[in-house]
Amino acid sequence: MSDRPVDPRAGIVKELAQTLKTEREALAAQVRAGAGGLATAAAYSDLVDSVIRRMLAIAMERAGSSRTPETLPMAVVATGGYGRREVCPYSDVDLTFIPHRDGDPDLDAIIKELFSLVMHVFIDGNKVEVGYAYRLLDDCAALDHQTTSGLLDARLVAGSQRLFIQFEDAFWSSFNATSFIFEKLEERRAQQSAEGGTPWTVEPNLKSGVGGLRDLHAAVWVSQASQALEAARARGDRAWEVLSRLGGMLPGEVDDIRAAKEFLFRTRNALHVLAGRELDQLNVDRQEDVAAMLGYGDEPVEGAMPPFQRFMRDLYRHMSAVHRIGADVASHVEGGRLMLGVGLDCVSRKVTPAPVLLGAVEPDWMVMAFDLAQRYELGFTAELDRAIVGAIADEPVCAAPAVAGEAFTRMLASGRPCDRVLQHMAEIGLLGWLLPEFGDVMGLVPFDSAHDFTVGQHSLYVVRYLDELLDKGGPEALRELRHIFGELPHRECLYMAALLHDVGKIGTDRPHADSGADAARRICARLGWSEEAGDTVAFLVRHHLRMAELSGLHDLTLDSTIQRFVGIVSDVDRLQMLYLLTYADTRAVGAGVWTDVKARFLRDLYRRADQALAGDLADDMDAAGLIRARKHLVRELAVDNLPAPEVEAHVAGLPGSYMLNTSFEEIALHIGLARGARRGAPGVAFHDPRGAGYTEVTVCALDEPQPGLLAKIAGALYAADLAVHSAQVFTRVSGDERIAFDTLFVDFRGRQLTPGKRKEVSDHVTAVLTGTVAVADLVSRKRRKAHPFVADETTVQHMRSEGFSMVQVASQDLQATLYRVAEALAALGWDILSARVSVFKNKARGNFYVKDVLGFDPGQAAAMLRSALHADKDGDAAAAPAEES
Repeated sequence: MSDRPVDPRAGIVKELAQTLKTEREALAAQVRAGAGGLATAAAYSDLVDSVIRRMLAIAMERAGSSRTPETLPMAVVATGGYGRREVCPYSDVDLTFIPHRDGDPDLDAIIKELFSLVMHVFIDGNKVEVGYAYRLLDDCAALDHQTTSGLLDARLVAGSQRLFIQFEDAFWSSFNATSFIFEKLEERRAQQSAEGGTPWTVEPNLKSGVGGLRDLHAAVWVSQASQALEAARARGDRAWEVLSRLGGMLPGEVDDIRAAKEFLFRTRNALHVLAGRELDQLNVDRQEDVAAMLGYGDEPVEGAMPPFQRFMRDLYRHMSAVHRIGADVASHVEGGRLMLGVGLDCVSRKVTPAPVLLGAVEPDWMVMAFDLAQRYELGFTAELDRAIVGAIADEPVCAAPAVAGEAFTRMLASGRPCDRVLQHMAEIGLLGWLLPEFGDVMGLVPFDSAHDFTVGQHSLYVVRYLDELLDKGGPEALRELRHIFGELPHRECLYMAALLHDVGKIGTDRPHADSGADAARRICARLGWSEEAGDTVAFLVRHHLRMAELSGLHDLTLDSTIQRFVGIVSDVDRLQMLYLLTYADTRAVGAGVWTDVKARFLRDLYRRADQALAGDLADDMDAAGLIRARKHLVRELAVDNLPAPEVEAHVAGLPGSYMLNTSFEEIALHIGLARGARRGAPGVAFHDPRGAGYTEVTVCALDEPQPGLLAKIAGALYAADLAVHSAQVFTRVSGDERIAFDTLFVDFRGRQLTPGKRKEVSDHVTAVLTGTVAVADLVSRKRRKAHPFVADETTVQHMRSEGFSMVQVASQDLQATLYRVAEALAALGWDILSARVSVFKNKARGNFYVKDVLGFDPGQAAAMLRSALHADKDGDAAAAPAEES
């Protein structure tokens, strides 16, 4: 026998738990006998009321209180379905404890005892889940719409009637009807979508499914909210009057939905009793049992459908009525006149001036109108547009600009699309009033003819392309960008940078990115943003061209390129925002400017920079690291068709950068191509990345004693009318044998190469590399309308620490740039390591990383290259434009 003392409360707990269990079993028996659905729910709710009241009296006695429950400065309130007296046999019970004030030791003792009894009697003794909350009167101003839904059905169970009335007054005085209606309907429509969007599902959910009880609840809630009706005026049969008067429900519809509600409750009660637990999903394996409990099949009809099928037919009919009528009520309520505040109403889901004088209100109401429109996805009436245009014409000044700034910031940070509201604000002049610097560029024609739109409209399209990343069902090619955008912690900074990135293009001789950054910092401060947020926006504006230039024109396989970039970016958040801004900015320039090649190079830059910031970017290998990497490659590639000695010989003759930037598949391809090259047969291979608009061409051949191999390959591609975007050259050295591997990104009129075009390219490359045809003859024959190549800009920059120089050439001819420059560099005897060609700032620009130039002064080297570029075939020099190096 245990020496543990007997808890004197155990008997009371056991008695209450047994009472609840016995009475609930009696109700279950009534359900099996065909009891009414709503009557059973009300009876169970009354049972729970009596148990709660008994427990409160016990808790007060244990706490030593001499008060009566009615004089206790606390209210015990039922909410949700329990508040409506619509609790099914195994449903949750939701309670809210409302003390007169916080920190009353006597009340705290009572609540502690009551809470303990609730846990033991309901949860431990009967497996009934209890949702509970502790609310003060002051809490009413900060409730979310889900909590608000439960309190719309609040009902006093025990305690102070006076305190409950005070709580209701506090609740309704802070209740935002319009916000609740729109948010509740948005939530409900999302739930319906998640449940399949139709009542006709094989296993319908009687509560949250389409046509379930939640559709009816939502219809009552929004009707009740539209006129701020306390729970008692919308409970039980009073709900039908509310739906008729405020929800537009017709008398016949009231009869239909009353019958449907009763049927749904009878079905739900039966399902609970059969399952012995809370269950709202009517699974296939329970449909026959529920049908039988509801009396289907008592009088079989020969040739009729099975009883459970007749039951399901009736269930679908009722759920369809609930769904249809509930949707009509929702549409009626949200289409009526709803008060938004600050002199604004909503009619037919459009923001419109309220019947008060807006001129008497601070002008920040204009921004608030768009904040509300975005928040609730509302349109705008012509009356609102006219009111705003008229107000702006009077040149109003905000007494507190930060108030308008706060509303504008909410819009940018909301997580909702911004393009629609910002575009409308710009069109009626409101965005220019709020941000005069933006208003100055709205009609500014850009100096760059590549742009299809004015500077301001271009910036709004940048916002539009960022908004598209909110669409989770967007193109697969944007999946990484969508993920990054969805995870951004301060999206408002990115949107602000999108709007302001080009405001520096007016009224200054400084680079527009620099002057724009200064303006952005001033604007953010004016709107009340923190210094840190202003610095972030200014950073994005100052560097908004950097990723486009680096990814399009620089060799991203060089560790120095990445390290210099991350030294500027410095953290991942800024890197991600700059990546997204570069993407959207490039797309917004005009049709065809954003290409798959640009997407690929930009993505490569982002990923390598991200690795570098995380400390995962591999540095140039030392001798020991190189040996380890080569051994690893030998193990990975030493398969039947790639013997280990051949793999070892291949990787031993190549630099460490090759292993850092070449995949196993590419290395295997190169080894195979090298076999043919050693026999004197150049190899040409093609790879089409999935979904991309470009083709990767790999050429392998014995390297020539003098520079010029890449020039020949580029000439063959130029003759085939291809656009070449990049070239990467690796050379395998083994004794006197040198084998070159050139990988080029190309497209034919913006598309991957067709089989016929592949054969043409392969034949051209093979012919020029084997000497069957001269490059000049091939180009002359294939490009009948060839024009002289003119270099608009030519510069040379020595990168002595890396052991090479960067040659930069700009022209108007994208297709000819690689070939003509490579040809000129070969004539000078300068060896090309890699090249990038891209359209940037309305010109074709090529960056060539070359050896053998460090001995020349940069200006001298640039002059030599210009002379070589403008020499015709007879050795005459065409007039070259003067250019500073």
